[in-house]
Amino acid sequence: MRDIAEHISESLSTGRNVVLVTVVGSKGSTPRNAGSQMLVSEAGLVCGTIGGGAIEGHAIAKARTMVGEDTCLVEDLALRPQAENSIGMVCGGDAVLLYVPICAEDDAWAQVTSRLLKCFERRTPAYLALECREGGLPFRGTVALFDERGALVAGDCGVSGEQLVGLKRKCVIDGCFAMPVSIPVRAIVFGGGHVGRATIAALAQVGFACTLFECRPEFARSEDFPDAEQIILGDYEDIASSMSFDERDYVFIMTYSHAFDYAILEQALRQPLTYVGFMGSRRKIAVARQRLMDAGVSEELLNTVHMPIGLDIKAETPEEIAVSVAAECILYRATH
Repeated sequence: MRDIAEHISESLSTGRNVVLVTVVGSKGSTPRNAGSQMLVSEAGLVCGTIGGGAIEGHAIAKARTMVGEDTCLVEDLALRPQAENSIGMVCGGDAVLLYVPICAEDDAWAQVTSRLLKCFERRTPAYLALECREGGLPFRGTVALFDERGALVAGDCGVSGEQLVGLKRKCVIDGCFAMPVSIPVRAIVFGGGHVGRATIAALAQVGFACTLFECRPEFARSEDFPDAEQIILGDYEDIASSMSFDERDYVFIMTYSHAFDYAILEQALRQPLTYVGFMGSRRKIAVARQRLMDAGVSEELLNTVHMPIGLDIKAETPEEIAVSVAAECILYRATH
């Protein structure tokens, strides 16, 4: 969603009209579920995806004809060959698409995207609501942004913020498609070596906001980590002097030193973190567990650490290890 918000903001500032396409309903087998979005201009796809294939091709063509219009459209599509409204797909399900034209002079969208980008920057939860009645909608009132307490932040829509508080899934409420804004999870990678570099690149590709923490300046150069949103040069044995953890953070421990890895793990386990991964051999892991148990860390807490880190796909190279780590994190993020 951040990529889409950035492109909408850019389109508004440059006077380019676009259309936001959102899957607002899905039933049975479909390429993507409700909440999937893409942005379309007169030239075609700008960013995002609703699943590729025939459904995306159909939606792009439809959206291009709506660029510059002032009314929205809700379209029901059957992904079954025998259905009356079929588009030739055989997935077996049904999808509902919402097309929202966004014109350059739309103040509501300008305000919403500005505040939405601040939410991403500050990592603050929010809710987005899109009115989804078919056709004839006035230009204003198609979008609204609410903060985590349900207070209206920008725009205007037919749904009450009180109805959104605590919402976990995308759904239609009182004629509006409402969705919690997905704030990218921060992935803190300790160690800027070969595996750390590959891990940041892999995690950034699947939606994590990556931070590198290194103690060596030569291994913390911004040009070597184009996918890192932040690079921290700090002391492995005193992390708190350079940064603070958040309970939503994913932590990856893969420095060049066993001693530093043990020190980082001990500090990480003092915090309520979502995910902690520790890279190492069976011997290194056994030593780490014993050292921390001797230091008073409970076995129950140690069992929450993913060690060795990553799914067991027999990875050997830094890039293969990074794939295994990213795969484990995708699975963990989806199930926790």
